[in-house]
Amino acid sequence: MVSEISVSKNKDLLTTMNELIEVGKKVVERGLAVGSGGNLSFRAPGTDIFFITGTGTQLDQLDPSSFAQVNLQGEHLDGIRPSSEFRVHLESYKTRPDIDVCIHLHPQASVLTAALNLPIRFLTIDHVYYVRNVVRIPWILSGTQEIAEATAVAVKDSNVVILENHGCVVLAPTVQLGFSRVLNLEEASELTIRCHQLGLNPTEVPKAYWDHLKKTGL
Repeated sequence: MVSEISVSKNKDLLTTMNELIEVGKKVVERGLAVGSGGNLSFRAPGTDIFFITGTGTQLDQLDPSSFAQVNLQGEHLDGIRPSSEFRVHLESYKTRPDIDVCIHLHPQASVLTAALNLPIRFLTIDHVYYVRNVVRIPWILSGTQEIAEATAVAVKDSNVVILENHGCVVLAPTVQLGFSRVLNLEEASELTIRCHQLGLNPTEVPKAYWDHLKKTGL
């Protein structure tokens, strides 16, 4: 078990951290988060250590000092105090060894679809390709082991989870894929709400495309 990792001496980890820092700026610019409304993390591949934004950090003002090092035993190894939601990230990484990035945000449209009990509509092939299955978790107090364990169950079969009256959790092997999943989740949610407001029942992406993805393993 690795006790601590120096990011400055690892080019790949530094690149990933800088990518997440840029994502932090973009999610605030796009209105997907307000201030410290969310947390971002990445795992050091092949280790039991992940890096997560600290408590109260502003997502559009991140730098390398904004991240804490935590291992999968829940021990704080280095850096500032980790986000109170670190358990959600920890349990997600333990459940899904195939992913190295976890993005937790409070996007308005995604949260609203859950509050209105609306199933998300997939109107473009990008929505299907990036989002696919969305699992919804009933409200649980944030920062608790209970919400972390519920998320762990949800991500067994999905990369995209909506926490009712709270936000979303998105998993991916890379930062860019994770960000694309977030963007498509929110766009699909916005279109779902628009259709609901207009009383429309739109044509969604046909089953043939879903079958194509399954058949090709994409």
